[in-house]
Amino acid sequence: MYQPAPYLTHQSSPYQLELLRIRTQHTIHIIPSHLHYAFLNPQAPYQDRVCPYCLASGTRILGDKVHIICQCPTTKAVLDRFTVKFQRLTRLLDLPSLTSFSTQETTRLVLENPPPQILQKDLRRWIQEVTPLCCEFTYALRAHITSLQPAVVDMSSDDEDAASSDNNDDFSLILPPPGFQPVSIPPTNTMLAFLDPAGQQHIGHHILFKWPTYGRCLGRISEGNNNPKRKVCKQIVNFIVLYPDDGSSGPYCLSSDNYNIDGNNDSPNHTWMLLEPSNSPPSSGGLVQCSE
Repeated sequence: MYQPAPYLTHQSSPYQLELLRIRTQHTIHIIPSHLHYAFLNPQAPYQDRVCPYCLASGTRILGDKVHIICQCPTTKAVLDRFTVKFQRLTRLLDLPSLTSFSTQETTRLVLENPPPQILQKDLRRWIQEVTPLCCEFTYALRAHITSLQPAVVDMSSDDEDAASSDNNDDFSLILPPPGFQPVSIPPTNTMLAFLDPAGQQHIGHHILFKWPTYGRCLGRISEGNNNPKRKVCKQIVNFIVLYPDDGSSGPYCLSSDNYNIDGNNDSPNHTWMLLEPSNSPPSSGGLVQCSE
């Protein structure tokens, strides 16, 4: 009998869906070679699905997974950022250094395929250790490439069945307040747990929270909660959020369950995003009013 891939059943991987998307060629706006059906224009042959970032610099090269992950100067920055983490993993399992792998082998590894050098007795440990890292990597890759795209991708298709199956992916991205951008890697469940030391790094950071009446409001995590009896909807509060717009503050249960991972402008109420400063200068005053 067939069994689900290990990353689908892993207990501590918050971004399994990201890895599933890229492994099933669903990431058509991230990996050009995954564009397996047409939009408004005729479908391009496989060899013509070139990397748009290299094409802009005059180089015509196939935009497949290997190129986007390992070779493109614009997008391989994500792999560069994760190299140390993957190097640590290969040392832990007594595998050759990641720098000795070919681009094809590196691509397979970061997408959770075990390298041929791994021993059968180490396979279970490999799955346990590598799955969360690969899921985190694929999310960071999609977030990075999405940030490079000037406009929202048109997900319409001339294939009616394909269009109906992808309705949930047709959304507009949130425009963060001036001077801010979504963090490239969202916080994990561990970092949001009550009194977890890792969560202290979020104090002072800004969030974008969506209210039913006022829309999205810019807030700042002002302090952590250390009282286990302080609860909201029977959940222990982990942070206090201050809204500079009106000076109000209140207790919050910020979790990955209501985190707006996709940056979807039509996300449900009570969803949130963690922000970081962007390179663009903020507007005068620096504060953003709540928007419907």
